[in-house]
Amino acid sequence: AQQLSRLGHSRVSYMWHYAPAMHEKSRCGYVGLKNLGATCYLNSLVQQLFLIPEFRAAILALQIEPPAPASATDAASDLSAADDPGGGDVLYYLQAMFGYLHESEKRWYDTRDFCGAFRDCENLPLNPSVQMDVDEFLNMLFEKLEAGLGRTSSPKLLQSLFGGSVVNQIIDKAGRRLSERVEPFFVISIEVKNKASVMDGLAQFVEGETLDGDNKYNFEGEYVEATKRCCISRLPPVLILHLKRFEFDFDLMKKMKLYDHCEFPPSIDMAPYTVRYLERQEKLLGEAEGPSPADEEDGDCVYELAGVLVHTGTSDSGHYYSFIRERRAAQPGAHPWLHFNDTLVEPFDSSEIGKNCFGGVEPVVSWDVDTNKPVQRTQVKPHSAYMLFYEKVSAHAQSREGAPEAVPSGEGRDGARDQPMAEAEAGAEAEG
Repeated sequence: AQQLSRLGHSRVSYMWHYAPAMHEKSRCGYVGLKNLGATCYLNSLVQQLFLIPEFRAAILALQIEPPAPASATDAASDLSAADDPGGGDVLYYLQAMFGYLHESEKRWYDTRDFCGAFRDCENLPLNPSVQMDVDEFLNMLFEKLEAGLGRTSSPKLLQSLFGGSVVNQIIDKAGRRLSERVEPFFVISIEVKNKASVMDGLAQFVEGETLDGDNKYNFEGEYVEATKRCCISRLPPVLILHLKRFEFDFDLMKKMKLYDHCEFPPSIDMAPYTVRYLERQEKLLGEAEGPSPADEEDGDCVYELAGVLVHTGTSDSGHYYSFIRERRAAQPGAHPWLHFNDTLVEPFDSSEIGKNCFGGVEPVVSWDVDTNKPVQRTQVKPHSAYMLFYEKVSAHAQSREGAPEAVPSGEGRDGARDQPMAEAEAGAEAEG
């Protein structure tokens, strides 16, 4: 009788603790993602991608066949792993996830199906208890999505939105192009060690290396002094910058995190880092001294900050979360920011970006046992920006013309392949 009484009391207590509001969508109007153990890297990245209106609309508009039943795929899994990297299944479950984030009224979505469909090189599902580097995961995800998109009506979707290209040049003292090699990219990695800002990292990216002495360049059998550099030849509508916060310490033989203070601007002009701009500067320097005239295409290189993916912790353990600018605006010119941290979605004050994302040190007050009083000291901030998402201003403005101010992803669901998107894809196909 006592056991039954205790059991009944526990059930009543559970019923009294029923709180439906805890399971409802956040007041911001967005759905969170459940952390399955160590999948914060996946959650923070997916939310960044979901809030890019063109990418979200294009993914939701795709016609994708559902994956085959497990019984049919198990027998042929070993044979198909090498030929099909699982892109079709990953694309299907990404679309399902986007659909849930778009339409659900619940607080969060369980990413278990997506993790099961995401296979590594050994054809094993993603292990939710092992944290991955989010930059590495992004490269793997885009590789699988490209494979899946190749069988749809939008095979160039990733290239049209995120794809750019850099040119590796070797130039002699006379300005001759001895060698040029164009390489595509989805992400640009930037050094942050001893860099005051992202602009310093970009300047180093295109600065180049002098080839002289024993390191001269062999051009048609003759060794000549030259400069080796890398610059941008084509900029994408959505620019992703990876801040290299981790490095390998060969003295300690372990990976270390860099806590250096590194600022990034709300808007950035990428023109000075393009091959067109650098060649024009060199031509002007060769002709005469004077200010550089602006090129009519330079205005198409201005980007606005749209998202910040943050890493907090150390090189051994940590956590990822995102700050994202909401594209739809209740009032003209107003772009509120949101904080996405797994199942938590809340408003964020963009004036706090520097404090929460630049890294560096911060003052703290602690109790000193020797002096028996509180003392102030400094300590490194564990949280700092790891990836930055910028949107091209011209593309951003064109894609928003006439867009309705609807619920989080109401714009262009049926018209995912609008005119700006079609033109971008046509340009990617022409270059490819």
